[in-house]
Amino acid sequence: MVRGALLIALALALQSIRVFLPLPPQVNAYFIGTLVHMMLVLSLLLNGLPTALFLAVLLPLTAFVQGQVAFPVLVPVIMVGNIIFVLLVRKWQESKKGIVLPPLVKAICMCWFGWHALKFLNLHSVPAVRVMLAAFSMPQVVTGVLGILVARRVYKRLPKEYR
Repeated sequence: MVRGALLIALALALQSIRVFLPLPPQVNAYFIGTLVHMMLVLSLLLNGLPTALFLAVLLPLTAFVQGQVAFPVLVPVIMVGNIIFVLLVRKWQESKKGIVLPPLVKAICMCWFGWHALKFLNLHSVPAVRVMLAAFSMPQVVTGVLGILVARRVYKRLPKEYR
């Protein structure tokens, strides 16, 4: 329980770096995105599925509060994407598929669900779709892959008694 609370606190602190460290938006997105994906994977490896799923839901809410989500309707879309990511990382954690497929499937699902959420609310104008696709496509794949690779490396370097 304490480990889970520490992982959640660390994830929230890392996600909040954007508030204190003024970086260009693209650098910020890739840097913070990699850290968020790393924490989703580390929480799964170190504390199990419940903690990782809790983070998958909590982190989009804090991103919204920090002003990082363009449309509130996309918060549940990001939550679902994170849940899919965590479940697929768990399914393929011992496989090479587990490096590329979870972020790729997450990005595809987020684009699909995001498009339909915006369309349902009649917000599917060209600029809105471009913003959503720009955030939900390639950045999700890149930061997801990097997050998995960094998390695996960190996990392997931890002493066995902490795993």
